[in-house]
Amino acid sequence: MGRNKRKFSSIGDIVGNVRRLVLIVDDEEINRLILGNIMGPQYQIAYAVDGVEALKFVQENYRNLSAVLLDLNMPNMDGRTLLKTMKADPLTSRIPVLVATGVKEEEVQCLQEGACDFFAKPYDMPEVIRARVANAIKMAEDSEFIEVAEKDALTGLYARDFFYRYCEQLDRNIAGEKDALALDIDRFKLINGLYGKAFGDKVLIKIAEILVDMVRKNNGLVCRPNADTFLIYQDHLQDYDAFVTQLNEAVNAALGNTHIRLRIGIYECADQTIEVLTRFDRAHIACEKAKDNYSHPYEVYDEVSHRQQLESQKYISAMEDALKQREFITYYQPKYDMTGDTPRLAGAEALVRWQSKTEGGMISPGKFIPLFEQNGLIYKLDLYIWEEVARQMKEWKEKYSFNFPISVNVSRVDLYSPNLLLEIEQIIDRHGLTFRDLALEITESVCAADTETILSVVRNLRDHGFKIEMDDFGSGYSSLNMLSRMPINVLKMDMKFFQRNAGNDEIMDAMIRLIIDFAKVMKVPVIAEGVEDKEQADYLKAIGCDMIQGYYFGRPMPAAEFEKLLQQNC
Repeated sequence: MGRNKRKFSSIGDIVGNVRRLVLIVDDEEINRLILGNIMGPQYQIAYAVDGVEALKFVQENYRNLSAVLLDLNMPNMDGRTLLKTMKADPLTSRIPVLVATGVKEEEVQCLQEGACDFFAKPYDMPEVIRARVANAIKMAEDSEFIEVAEKDALTGLYARDFFYRYCEQLDRNIAGEKDALALDIDRFKLINGLYGKAFGDKVLIKIAEILVDMVRKNNGLVCRPNADTFLIYQDHLQDYDAFVTQLNEAVNAALGNTHIRLRIGIYECADQTIEVLTRFDRAHIACEKAKDNYSHPYEVYDEVSHRQQLESQKYISAMEDALKQREFITYYQPKYDMTGDTPRLAGAEALVRWQSKTEGGMISPGKFIPLFEQNGLIYKLDLYIWEEVARQMKEWKEKYSFNFPISVNVSRVDLYSPNLLLEIEQIIDRHGLTFRDLALEITESVCAADTETILSVVRNLRDHGFKIEMDDFGSGYSSLNMLSRMPINVLKMDMKFFQRNAGNDEIMDAMIRLIIDFAKVMKVPVIAEGVEDKEQADYLKAIGCDMIQGYYFGRPMPAAEFEKLLQQNC
């Protein structure tokens, strides 16, 4: 342990030598004075002459009062009535009461009614009285200290560490399969923002009450480890559809149908040989899967999910070294101009591939790009790719004569970076390029996510001379009204339009024609991506599509192969 750290074994260690407040209650002045002299050097002393006066003092000073020394036989309100009243009130029930008596029967009765100890009259053993009072105060303070650490202050549910210990006790004391559940509230920050923190707290308290009530019959325990997350450990259930339905209905009924949605991950028949923490890690994995599944509010953990999590963590951990080792490789997929008599090379899209040394081969972009977008690592990767594309373009421009741009992808994370424009400007300057040499592809879903913010950033980029391409248009997020407001230079139709044979479906044909006609009104060219055969290419040319990108003309290829196309066409 470091020199500046100290381990506290009890609340008494923390409080140190603070003189605690003790109330002496006795109707006889001589008894009050004797007890005051015995306790006075170590404690602050207050006096009351009967139960009524004592109760008033206790109610006014319960926060600071450490103990009550109580005589039983007093006028107005006797000691036993005061004792019962204090123990019935949650605010005063924690205060230890020591009874002064010389009758054995009274000792037993008082202990049963909540007294923590007693001392005998007459007061001829001061050391015993002081020791009993000190011990009673210590036990009460330690108990309060443990309770504070044990419980969540807002909901009264178990705190995480104590919850895990009680789960282990549950395993030992109640045989049978158990399930570990992780729950969180969908968009809880939005609820706080819309209705205020007080309502948010009410939501948490009410959910806690409902959960405790629901799991009680299943020998269940409930924990709130942080924010809007809850953990449950209970006997295995066969039917979680009914459990989840009952829970959601109870929550919304209690909170006035505010459409609160709980996301739940379940690790069924948890392996009781592994740590409790690991069991709930698995429940959390399932809960993450439930976030994007609005048709099903819960997910059950399985080994496939576990392997996916391990794989994702492996990719995240390997990313920095992969950048240093230059394992990320830029591929180029050509774009062809279809407006002339023959197709003409008119650009390319830069795409990333990961040639992993540790994996011994290519890692699919579908595995690492969505992952890096989720955790923000995509910005580092995009900067790396933009730098590589700029370096390669400079080399090609010194060899060949062409003036078309290379498109690079810009993610949502990139657009929220305050340094985005500066970073791209520096890349362009380092390699002697212009703003027209790099086209920026922004997906339709990114544009639709936060329209005003994105509009401002994209407009700024275009004002500086970048050509803006809206990628994946047609994937279902945008309206034509939103499209008309976007400061774009090129519209790329999503490949989903070509999942069926082009021209053979009237509705799809009408949609494609509508987009092309709308683009003409906006005076922006249309690129159709995902074109796989001659039939599609001929059809698109016939209805006025400007450019085509897809396997029909070329798959994504390494820089050396794309350079051969430049040699042939430039």
